[in-house]
Amino acid sequence: AVLIAVVTPLLLSCTSEQPSTAETSPGAIDDHVTFYGVGKVARFKQHMDSSLEDMGPVFFGEIFIAAGGEVSDARVRFPAPSEEVRELEYRYSESEEIGDVMYLSGIADSNEAMEAEFPTGAYEFTFSTPGGDVTDSVVSFEGGAFPTQPVIIFEQGGNRIAFDAVDPTIDLTITWPPFTEGDADPNGILDDLIFVAIDSCTVEDIVHSGRPFEKDDYLTFRAERYIVPGGTLLPGQTYAMYVEHALLPHTQQDHGMPAFATFAASTYMDFATTGDTDPAYCGSRSN
Repeated sequence: AVLIAVVTPLLLSCTSEQPSTAETSPGAIDDHVTFYGVGKVARFKQHMDSSLEDMGPVFFGEIFIAAGGEVSDARVRFPAPSEEVRELEYRYSESEEIGDVMYLSGIADSNEAMEAEFPTGAYEFTFSTPGGDVTDSVVSFEGGAFPTQPVIIFEQGGNRIAFDAVDPTIDLTITWPPFTEGDADPNGILDDLIFVAIDSCTVEDIVHSGRPFEKDDYLTFRAERYIVPGGTLLPGQTYAMYVEHALLPHTQQDHGMPAFATFAASTYMDFATTGDTDPAYCGSRSN
């Protein structure tokens, strides 16, 4: 999900304590955090016939922890009139593709219910690092709206293929209609984004197109496709994936760290690879 990832309901495995950083130099605040922000994601499920089903929106507030970084006492103050304060929890990522986060999330049945619990407005981040504290750093949803949800398309060997007929031995090209609502950031901090991620039955985000400021070749709105190299996926398996288009109505720099709000649309889908594998591996199937 950036986001984000995203920043998404495919949550990372969670533990309540961060790894020990006793030997880590305090450094500066931005040595511990790569970026932070809030987001709302409209979620859709894509079926084998490419029809889409509305799954309802999700809210997230995230602080993305740099490699070797440490964040504590993280909380977000909601907009007026409630001005409710909620704490963020630490989530450890088992994936080699993306890092750990401090995370707050919520799911709603409709955009109206989302607005009632997570209103459009300014959210204030407060957190501590060994390099210093951030207090009431404002990130706002004002002026934003959800983009159109992507439609996932699979191609192999230059031809469009069925989602249950992926040959794991050759490159898989994942594509989507152009993200025409995306644009460059007038602040020059971060352009609108696209994310692609694939989960196996044992590890989340075995494939991830990358988050900004963590991976140089992350996808912006200009991207037209994402290629999964042959041999990455196993034969005879079912995988879960998503493609996300993310608009960033608000970007800023605070304490040397990027921060932003995002309105995104994610499309989730299960797909399957051909071939046989060990029947004991994730309840594999045979073709």
